[in-house]
Amino acid sequence: MKRKVAAAMAALAVAATSVMMTSSSSAQSSRPADRMVNLGFEDIVTDDPGHLSRLAEQLDAVDATAVSLAVGRTDWTAFPSSSNPNAVSGAVAATGRDYVAEAIKAVGTSAGGRKRDIVLTIDVLLGRSLGEDPSLAGRNAAGQRSSSFASVSALRNGEAGERVAALASEVAGRYRPTAVDLTELMFDDFTFGTDDLVDFKATTGLKDWPRNSSGSIDAADAHLRTWRSEAVADIVRKVRAAVEPYGVRTETDVRSPLVLAAGDRADSGHDYDLLLKQLDRLHVWQYVGLNDAAAPPTKELVRAMNRRAGWRMSLSLGLWSSEGVITPERLGRELRDAARGGAASVSVTPASLMTDEHWEVLKKAWSGRWKALSV
Repeated sequence: MKRKVAAAMAALAVAATSVMMTSSSSAQSSRPADRMVNLGFEDIVTDDPGHLSRLAEQLDAVDATAVSLAVGRTDWTAFPSSSNPNAVSGAVAATGRDYVAEAIKAVGTSAGGRKRDIVLTIDVLLGRSLGEDPSLAGRNAAGQRSSSFASVSALRNGEAGERVAALASEVAGRYRPTAVDLTELMFDDFTFGTDDLVDFKATTGLKDWPRNSSGSIDAADAHLRTWRSEAVADIVRKVRAAVEPYGVRTETDVRSPLVLAAGDRADSGHDYDLLLKQLDRLHVWQYVGLNDAAAPPTKELVRAMNRRAGWRMSLSLGLWSSEGVITPERLGRELRDAARGGAASVSVTPASLMTDEHWEVLKKAWSGRWKALSV
């Protein structure tokens, strides 16, 4: 009798252990394998000596496997640039500090000694450069010059694109990150200057912009989508060639689909399939607080991303909203939906908008403390 009781108790113990292991495995598998937090320029270039240390503690608490660091733009950098010494930010010029190196040292390794993936992000927008050389600026259909966007021609074949490639090469060689990422590389309204018309005609073989019956430019024409997408792919290809000698991946941010989860944003130059031929990973902006009501929900978007390219498409959850910032509860819902969709890679951006409550939600999502989620 005692033997039967002992055997039964042993069987129960084995079963309980199996259940616990299964539950733990399910809880762990409900979080993405790659978990990244994005640090903006405001987090990197700071006079607060304890800021990065506090961020490092938060990254440890949420079990982040990667961190994205903003290195700046080609006309203002967070480190003393050799490729363009006149482009350093005011803080770098005044102090001579390498804020990027300091940030990598502060957050690149967990307290337990685990190395995090480091993604160095270059913002392709311009400011000072367009004031100094207006010919680089894109123009809209009315001929108005952009204060932030370079023209397609300047980035694809001209000086603006050469500067981006040079900056990418410099940060890749200087810091040897996991990846160099491009952000704000997109074309929308400011692609209709005379230089861009020359590039458009050379690419498409057409003699003029596509036009409506009224004679105005038809901004929805498929030729524009193809032209913009081929231009973005060319720019990315140049950046990839610049960083490849250092064994560094090339990545870029892209807009999320407007309506269909399986779609892309070729209207902005973001033809996902074309870009995936040129680089290692796309970071898809899922800025739920800014999206239109028709935008695909996170779970559907993640599933479509997985079907298209698996881990090579990463979900970027933005905290911005029309009111300023999404609530911690909203962030929690989106993180749950990303897990339900089977996201392999998720980033949260930007760290500067994270409150203690946002960090706590992220900790629960990424530490495996949430109950297993059914897909």
